[in-house]
Formats: sequence, structure tokens, C-alpha cells
Amino acid sequence: MIKTITIFFFFLLSITLTAQSSELLNGKWVFKKALNKEVDDLGRKTLKSDIINKMTFEFKSNSEFSAFAFGQNMNGKWALSKNAKVITLSTGEEKFELLILKLTESELILKFGLGEFLMKKL
Repeated sequence: MIKTITIFFFFLLSITLTAQSSELLNGKWVFKKALNKEVDDLGRKTLKSDIINKMTFEFKSNSEFSAFAFGQNMNGKWALSKNAKVITLSTGEEKFELLILKLTESELILKFGLGEFLMKKL
């Protein structure tokens, strides 16, 4: 009986944590800083001109997202993994995975490709 109650408790805990993470993601986020230390001068210049304070993601509670990057708008569906560590973005035929390194009410640190980026909630 105790084993069943323990399993049920951890099941409920995992559902609750995923739901909380999903709610924390809802809203509009803007890229503020690249956290990679090994970015060269050209990379920093590109980040500053094309990404920092310009690239945004908006995660909506109906599992839709919109983004603005490199002068283009992007729309699609988003889903959070069961362990609340990966966001999958789907735009028709393409899928992208973003690894969540940190998520709070006001900060989101994402890793995609070779980059790690700090985002702030607007």
C-alpha cells in the first residue's frame, strides 16, 4: 500500500512540475545576452545587430507560438517535454528543439545549436 501511495505521489508531482513550467513559459520573451564565452568579434557583432533585443518568442497557452528572428516572423506549435527540459517548436514540416537550462518567472536560458542565450520576459 505504501509503495502504491509513493508511486502515485511522484506521478502527481511530475504532472504538477510540468504544468508549472508550462505556465512559466507563457508570454513574450526577448533575447538579452549570449552566454557563450568563446564567441569571436564577428559573432558578437552579429549577435548585437541581429539577435540581442530583437529576436523574440511568444509562447501562448493554447500551444501556439510566434517568433521574430532575422527580420522574419515565424508561427507554429510548441510543446514542452514531460521532464520540462525541452521545448519542441513545429512550423509545418520543420521541428526545432530548444534545451531549457533555467526557467523562472522572468528569465529563460535556452541552448540551441552551439549557443546559450539569456531571455527576459516582457
